[in-house]
Amino acid sequence: MHSIKTNAMKTTISMQPNFQKLNYTYKKSDSEVWVLNTKNIPVDHSKVVDVQLVHLSPGSVGGNHRHQRTEWFVGIGELLFVWLDEAGNQYSEQMHPDGKIVLVTVPPFLPHAVVNLSKTTAGILYEMADGVMKDPEKVEVYL
Repeated sequence: MHSIKTNAMKTTISMQPNFQKLNYTYKKSDSEVWVLNTKNIPVDHSKVVDVQLVHLSPGSVGGNHRHQRTEWFVGIGELLFVWLDEAGNQYSEQMHPDGKIVLVTVPPFLPHAVVNLSKTTAGILYEMADGVMKDPEKVEVYL
């Protein structure tokens, strides 16, 4: 746990992301065609106020920041989620390992980035958040 002062109040937050494997809503048995109904993503949808699709071109890096909102990500493609712990140690986890769908929960103030490892194919990030992005702090998570 990590303590951060905000608005003269001391708040304790988790400084680790959470990774949860998801099941497809539907998947064709004879191909790589699959469907994920976004209403079936296990988040408290009443807290979601910002939803976006993020395009990551081949070799690009998104994020490299931290902010006060909670985010939930579902990545498609060769995407790597990278984060720093309180000591500045770097960790990473595949977001679409072996074609599986993973929900990544990003707690407030966690320094993070999303990297498209592919040199030829764009990646897509489905992003939900409990607030609108305000004043993100740049952090060199992934160079």
